[in-house]
Amino acid sequence: MSLPPAPCPENPPERRVVVPRWMAYFRPEDPAQILRSLIRVVVFIISAFVLWWLVAGVMAHFVDLLITSAVSLGVTAFITTVVMMRIYEMRPFYLVGLIPNRQGAVHLGAGVVFGAGSSFLVVATQWAFGWAEFQRTTLEPLWGATIASGFLILLVGATGEELLFRGYAFQHLICAFGPWFSITLTSALFAWAHTANPASSPVGMVNTALFGAVFGYAYWRTRDLWFPLGMHFAWNFTLASVGAKVSGLKIKLMGISVTPTGPVVWSGGEYGPEGSLLSTMALAGTVLFLWKAPLGRQELALVSGRKGGLE
Repeated sequence: MSLPPAPCPENPPERRVVVPRWMAYFRPEDPAQILRSLIRVVVFIISAFVLWWLVAGVMAHFVDLLITSAVSLGVTAFITTVVMMRIYEMRPFYLVGLIPNRQGAVHLGAGVVFGAGSSFLVVATQWAFGWAEFQRTTLEPLWGATIASGFLILLVGATGEELLFRGYAFQHLICAFGPWFSITLTSALFAWAHTANPASSPVGMVNTALFGAVFGYAYWRTRDLWFPLGMHFAWNFTLASVGAKVSGLKIKLMGISVTPTGPVVWSGGEYGPEGSLLSTMALAGTVLFLWKAPLGRQELALVSGRKGGLE
Protein backbone atom coordinates (compact mmCIF):
# COMPACT_ATOMS: atom_id res chain seq x y z
CA MET A 1 0.00 0.00 0.00
CA SER A 2 1.42 3.35 -1.00
CA LEU A 3 1.71 6.11 1.55
CA PRO A 4 0.05 9.52 1.10
CA PRO A 5 2.34 12.47 0.32
CA ALA A 6 4.56 13.64 3.15
CA PRO A 7 3.03 16.55 5.09
CA CYS A 8 6.27 18.47 4.68
CA PRO A 9 7.19 18.09 0.99
CA GLU A 10 10.21 19.41 -0.83
CA ASN A 11 10.56 23.17 -0.58
CA PRO A 12 9.16 25.11 -3.53
CA PRO A 13 11.64 26.71 -5.92
CA GLU A 14 13.59 29.58 -4.46
CA ARG A 15 12.15 33.01 -5.15
CA ARG A 16 14.54 35.47 -6.70
CA VAL A 17 14.66 37.62 -3.61
CA VAL A 18 18.00 38.48 -2.09
CA VAL A 19 17.94 38.07 1.70
CA PRO A 20 20.57 37.10 4.27
CA ARG A 21 20.99 33.34 4.42
CA TRP A 22 20.11 33.10 8.12
CA MET A 23 16.84 34.95 7.48
CA ALA A 24 15.80 32.40 4.89
CA TYR A 25 15.79 29.74 7.61
CA PHE A 26 12.91 31.52 9.36
CA ARG A 27 11.03 32.88 6.34
CA PRO A 28 7.63 31.22 5.84
CA GLU A 29 7.45 29.71 2.36
CA ASP A 30 3.93 28.26 2.35
CA PRO A 31 1.27 30.00 4.49
CA ALA A 32 -1.14 27.10 3.97
CA GLN A 33 1.45 24.65 5.25
CA ILE A 34 2.00 26.83 8.32
CA LEU A 35 -1.72 26.81 9.10
CA ARG A 36 -2.03 23.05 8.60
CA SER A 37 0.95 22.35 10.81
CA LEU A 38 -0.10 24.76 13.56
CA ILE A 39 -3.55 23.17 13.74
CA ARG A 40 -1.92 19.77 14.19
CA VAL A 41 0.46 21.12 16.85
CA VAL A 42 -2.38 22.65 18.86
CA VAL A 43 -4.53 19.51 18.64
CA PHE A 44 -1.58 17.34 19.67
CA ILE A 45 -0.66 19.49 22.68
CA ILE A 46 -4.22 19.78 23.99
CA SER A 47 -4.93 16.07 23.50
CA ALA A 48 -1.64 15.01 25.09
CA PHE A 49 -2.03 17.13 28.21
CA VAL A 50 -5.68 16.22 28.79
CA LEU A 51 -4.86 12.52 28.47
CA TRP A 52 -1.73 12.92 30.61
CA TRP A 53 -3.77 14.58 33.36
CA LEU A 54 -6.29 11.73 33.29
CA VAL A 55 -3.74 8.89 33.23
CA ALA A 56 -1.53 10.47 35.91
CA GLY A 57 -4.56 11.11 38.11
CA VAL A 58 -5.49 7.42 38.03
CA MET A 59 -1.93 6.11 38.47
CA ALA A 60 -1.20 8.41 41.43
CA HIS A 61 -3.55 6.31 43.59
CA PHE A 62 -1.50 3.14 43.05
CA VAL A 63 2.21 3.97 42.51
CA ASP A 64 4.74 6.59 43.62
CA LEU A 65 5.35 9.95 41.95
CA LEU A 66 8.40 8.93 39.90
CA ILE A 67 6.66 5.93 38.30
CA THR A 68 3.49 7.95 37.77
CA SER A 69 5.35 10.77 36.02
CA ALA A 70 7.44 8.54 33.74
CA VAL A 71 4.84 5.94 32.78
CA SER A 72 1.92 8.34 32.37
CA LEU A 73 4.04 10.57 30.12
CA GLY A 74 5.22 7.62 28.02
CA VAL A 75 1.74 6.14 27.61
CA THR A 76 0.18 9.51 26.85
CA ALA A 77 2.77 10.57 24.28
CA PHE A 78 2.56 7.18 22.56
CA ILE A 79 -1.24 7.08 22.32
CA THR A 80 -1.53 10.70 21.19
CA THR A 81 1.14 10.23 18.52
CA VAL A 82 -0.49 7.04 17.20
CA VAL A 83 -3.86 8.76 16.91
CA MET A 84 -2.45 11.89 15.26
CA MET A 85 -0.42 9.89 12.76
CA ARG A 86 -3.43 7.76 11.86
CA ILE A 87 -6.04 10.52 11.61
CA TYR A 88 -4.08 13.47 10.24
CA GLU A 89 -1.25 11.82 8.32
CA MET A 90 -2.77 8.40 7.48
CA ARG A 91 0.66 6.95 8.17
CA PRO A 92 1.99 4.31 10.57
CA PHE A 93 3.21 5.43 13.99
CA TYR A 94 6.87 4.59 13.40
CA LEU A 95 7.24 7.23 10.67
CA VAL A 96 7.31 9.85 13.42
CA GLY A 97 10.96 8.91 13.78
CA LEU A 98 11.11 5.31 15.01
CA ILE A 99 11.60 3.49 11.71
CA PRO A 100 12.82 -0.07 12.47
CA ASN A 101 15.62 -0.39 9.93
CA ARG A 102 19.40 -0.76 9.86
CA GLN A 103 19.98 2.98 9.72
CA GLY A 104 17.84 3.45 12.81
CA ALA A 105 19.81 0.75 14.64
CA VAL A 106 23.07 2.57 13.84
CA HIS A 107 21.65 5.86 15.11
CA LEU A 108 20.34 4.18 18.27
CA GLY A 109 23.68 2.53 18.95
CA ALA A 110 25.55 5.80 18.48
CA GLY A 111 23.16 7.57 20.84
CA VAL A 112 23.55 4.91 23.51
CA VAL A 113 27.35 5.04 23.25
CA PHE A 114 27.42 8.84 23.53
CA GLY A 115 24.88 8.94 26.35
CA ALA A 116 26.54 6.26 28.47
CA GLY A 117 30.10 7.28 27.65
CA SER A 118 29.73 11.01 28.19
CA SER A 119 27.76 10.69 31.45
CA PHE A 120 30.26 8.19 32.85
CA LEU A 121 33.14 10.45 31.79
CA VAL A 122 31.55 13.42 33.56
CA VAL A 123 31.15 11.50 36.84
CA ALA A 124 34.63 9.97 36.56
CA THR A 125 36.15 13.42 36.03
CA GLN A 126 34.32 14.78 39.09
CA TRP A 127 35.66 11.89 41.18
CA ALA A 128 39.21 12.27 39.81
CA PHE A 129 39.34 15.97 40.73
CA GLY A 130 37.75 15.49 44.14
CA TRP A 131 34.49 17.18 43.19
CA ALA A 132 32.46 14.07 44.05
CA GLU A 133 32.91 10.92 46.08
CA PHE A 134 31.40 7.46 45.96
CA GLN A 135 29.78 5.87 49.00
CA ARG A 136 28.44 2.38 49.58
CA THR A 137 24.73 2.07 50.26
CA THR A 138 22.47 -0.83 51.14
CA LEU A 139 21.41 -2.97 48.21
CA GLU A 140 17.73 -3.66 47.83
CA PRO A 141 16.82 -7.29 48.69
CA LEU A 142 15.48 -7.84 45.16
CA TRP A 143 18.21 -5.81 43.48
CA GLY A 144 17.76 -7.56 40.13
CA ALA A 145 14.10 -6.57 40.00
CA THR A 146 15.05 -3.05 41.11
CA ILE A 147 17.49 -2.66 38.22
CA ALA A 148 15.02 -4.10 35.72
CA SER A 149 12.19 -1.84 36.87
CA GLY A 150 14.50 1.18 36.89
CA PHE A 151 15.61 0.31 33.36
CA LEU A 152 12.01 0.13 32.14
CA ILE A 153 10.87 3.29 33.95
CA LEU A 154 13.77 5.34 32.58
CA LEU A 155 13.24 3.92 29.08
CA VAL A 156 9.52 4.70 29.10
CA GLY A 157 10.19 8.17 30.53
CA ALA A 158 12.86 9.00 27.94
CA THR A 159 10.64 7.71 25.12
CA GLY A 160 7.73 9.81 26.36
CA GLU A 161 9.85 12.97 26.56
CA GLU A 162 11.26 12.42 23.07
CA LEU A 163 7.81 11.85 21.57
CA LEU A 164 6.47 14.92 23.39
CA PHE A 165 9.33 17.34 22.70
CA ARG A 166 10.93 15.98 19.50
CA GLY A 167 8.04 13.99 18.07
CA TYR A 168 4.93 14.86 16.11
CA ALA A 169 4.43 18.47 17.26
CA PHE A 170 8.13 19.35 16.94
CA GLN A 171 8.29 17.94 13.43
CA HIS A 172 5.28 19.95 12.33
CA LEU A 173 6.88 23.07 13.79
CA ILE A 174 9.82 22.33 11.49
CA CYS A 175 7.39 22.01 8.58
CA ALA A 176 5.99 25.45 9.41
CA PHE A 177 9.01 27.45 10.57
CA GLY A 178 12.15 25.42 9.94
CA PRO A 179 14.66 23.87 12.35
CA TRP A 180 16.13 27.01 13.95
CA PHE A 181 12.92 28.28 15.48
CA SER A 182 11.60 24.80 16.31
CA ILE A 183 14.74 23.62 18.13
CA THR A 184 15.04 26.90 20.05
CA LEU A 185 11.40 26.86 21.17
CA THR A 186 11.24 23.21 22.20
CA SER A 187 14.60 23.42 24.00
CA ALA A 188 13.32 26.31 26.11
CA LEU A 189 10.13 24.37 26.87
CA PHE A 190 12.18 21.28 27.73
CA ALA A 191 14.18 23.29 30.28
CA TRP A 192 11.03 24.93 31.66
CA ALA A 193 9.46 21.50 32.19
CA HIS A 194 12.36 20.62 34.52
CA THR A 195 12.25 23.77 36.65
CA ALA A 196 10.08 22.00 39.23
CA ASN A 197 12.73 19.31 39.77
CA PRO A 198 14.50 19.33 43.16
CA ALA A 199 17.54 21.61 43.52
CA SER A 200 17.24 23.10 40.03
CA SER A 201 19.98 25.64 39.32
CA PRO A 202 20.80 28.20 36.60
CA VAL A 203 23.56 26.02 35.14
CA GLY A 204 21.29 23.00 35.36
CA MET A 205 18.52 24.76 33.46
CA VAL A 206 20.93 25.99 30.79
CA ASN A 207 22.27 22.47 30.39
CA THR A 208 18.75 21.05 30.21
CA ALA A 209 17.96 23.49 27.42
CA LEU A 210 21.20 22.43 25.71
CA PHE A 211 20.16 18.79 26.03
CA GLY A 212 16.93 19.72 24.27
CA ALA A 213 18.89 21.51 21.54
CA VAL A 214 21.25 18.56 21.07
CA PHE A 215 18.36 16.10 20.85
CA GLY A 216 16.50 18.37 18.42
CA TYR A 217 19.60 18.81 16.27
CA ALA A 218 20.15 15.03 16.33
CA TYR A 219 16.64 14.55 14.96
CA TRP A 220 17.24 17.11 12.25
CA ARG A 221 20.52 15.52 11.18
CA THR A 222 19.17 11.97 11.09
CA ARG A 223 15.43 12.54 10.52
CA ASP A 224 14.65 10.03 13.25
CA LEU A 225 14.39 9.82 17.03
CA TRP A 226 16.77 6.90 17.52
CA PHE A 227 19.91 8.91 18.35
CA PRO A 228 18.22 11.33 20.79
CA LEU A 229 16.25 8.50 22.40
CA GLY A 230 19.36 6.34 22.79
CA MET A 231 21.44 9.18 24.23
CA HIS A 232 18.62 10.40 26.50
CA PHE A 233 17.96 6.98 28.00
CA ALA A 234 21.61 5.91 28.28
CA TRP A 235 22.61 9.19 29.96
CA ASN A 236 19.87 8.85 32.58
CA PHE A 237 20.39 5.13 33.18
CA THR A 238 24.17 5.47 33.53
CA LEU A 239 23.89 8.30 36.05
CA ALA A 240 21.33 6.32 38.06
CA SER A 241 23.51 3.18 37.88
CA VAL A 242 26.58 4.88 39.36
CA GLY A 243 24.50 6.51 42.09
CA ALA A 244 24.38 10.08 40.77
CA LYS A 245 21.27 12.21 40.71
CA VAL A 246 19.34 12.56 37.45
CA SER A 247 18.04 16.12 37.09
CA GLY A 248 17.83 16.42 40.87
CA LEU A 249 16.15 13.02 41.34
CA LYS A 250 17.79 10.17 43.26
CA ILE A 251 17.03 6.82 41.63
CA LYS A 252 18.54 3.94 43.61
CA LEU A 253 19.65 1.09 41.36
CA MET A 254 23.00 -0.14 42.64
CA GLY A 255 24.64 -0.21 46.06
CA ILE A 256 26.58 3.00 45.48
CA SER A 257 25.84 6.69 45.75
CA VAL A 258 27.61 9.80 44.46
CA THR A 259 27.89 12.77 46.82
CA PRO A 260 29.00 16.19 45.49
CA THR A 261 31.98 17.56 47.43
CA GLY A 262 33.43 20.27 45.19
CA PRO A 263 32.31 23.61 43.78
CA VAL A 264 28.74 23.46 42.51
CA VAL A 265 29.78 24.73 39.09
CA TRP A 266 31.88 21.55 38.65
CA SER A 267 30.04 19.04 40.83
CA GLY A 268 26.52 20.09 39.92
CA GLY A 269 25.51 20.23 43.56
CA GLU A 270 22.27 18.56 44.58
CA TYR A 271 20.96 18.75 41.01
CA GLY A 272 23.54 16.18 39.97
CA PRO A 273 26.15 16.14 37.19
CA GLU A 274 23.73 17.83 34.79
CA GLY A 275 24.17 21.00 36.82
CA SER A 276 27.91 21.17 36.12
CA LEU A 277 29.99 22.76 33.38
CA LEU A 278 31.43 19.31 32.64
CA SER A 279 28.05 18.34 31.20
CA THR A 280 28.11 21.51 29.11
CA MET A 281 31.44 20.37 27.65
CA ALA A 282 30.07 16.88 26.99
CA LEU A 283 27.12 18.36 25.11
CA ALA A 284 29.46 20.55 23.05
CA GLY A 285 31.37 17.42 22.06
CA THR A 286 28.14 15.69 21.03
CA VAL A 287 27.17 18.63 18.82
CA LEU A 288 30.57 18.48 17.13
CA PHE A 289 30.09 14.77 16.45
CA LEU A 290 26.60 15.29 15.04
CA TRP A 291 27.86 18.11 12.83
CA LYS A 292 30.83 16.23 11.39
CA ALA A 293 29.80 12.57 11.45
CA PRO A 294 28.52 11.08 8.15
CA LEU A 295 25.13 10.18 9.59
CA GLY A 296 22.56 8.89 7.14
CA ARG A 297 19.02 10.23 6.98
CA GLN A 298 15.72 8.44 6.97
CA GLU A 299 13.87 8.94 3.70
CA LEU A 300 10.31 8.43 5.01
CA ALA A 301 10.35 10.99 7.83
CA LEU A 302 7.58 13.57 8.17
CA VAL A 303 10.09 16.31 7.35
CA SER A 304 12.14 14.29 4.83
CA GLY A 305 11.84 17.01 2.18
CA ARG A 306 12.32 20.05 4.44
CA LYS A 307 15.48 22.11 4.16
CA GLY A 308 16.63 25.06 6.19
CA GLY A 309 20.18 25.11 7.44
CA LEU A 310 21.79 23.38 10.41
CA GLU A 311 23.02 20.74 7.98
